[in-house]
Amino acid sequence: MNDATPVLHRISGVTDPAPSKAVLGEKILSLIGMPQYVSEAGIAANDINTRGMCAAVENRNSVYWDEAVAREILGEAYCPATMLAAWGRPELWEPGRDKALKALQCHFDLKDLLGFSASMAVSYTITFYEPVAIGDRLKTQQVVKAIGDLKTTKLGQGRSSTIEMQYLSENSDLVGIESYEFFGFEKDRT
Repeated sequence: MNDATPVLHRISGVTDPAPSKAVLGEKILSLIGMPQYVSEAGIAANDINTRGMCAAVENRNSVYWDEAVAREILGEAYCPATMLAAWGRPELWEPGRDKALKALQCHFDLKDLLGFSASMAVSYTITFYEPVAIGDRLKTQQVVKAIGDLKTTKLGQGRSSTIEMQYLSENSDLVGIESYEFFGFEKDRT
């Protein structure tokens, strides 16, 4: 992976490289920065799905409709950047798997480990590093990047967390990152 940034943990808006084990526990801290659910994509990037997406949003860009035009202009046929998730997600269920996965399974695992009955997405960003060409087969990994301090809101008491879905090429180069911030909480019963 070409992202060599050290893993830091965000606590109360301050970057802290070593949060207290007493606060979160060793098992939870061991998840921060560690790739989880490393998977290969269910399908390769392809022109059929690309054209279907372009038709759905009426994208007339000829580089997505005509391979010869794409090769002339771009040197290769690429997919729209907004289709990144379509090429990287593994199948959530497949024969031989004991239990179906959820999208962003590590978020649900973390929520359970922290003991929260509910959570909500607070923000979402996507960063693109490399274009995806027709025929590329991506890999994904989920990474807990940060866990915030315990705080009380109108929703209840909980913690924020940042989860990344990292998309990698077959050579493990970083292609893109979806970053989600969640607030997991125990519902206020009052």
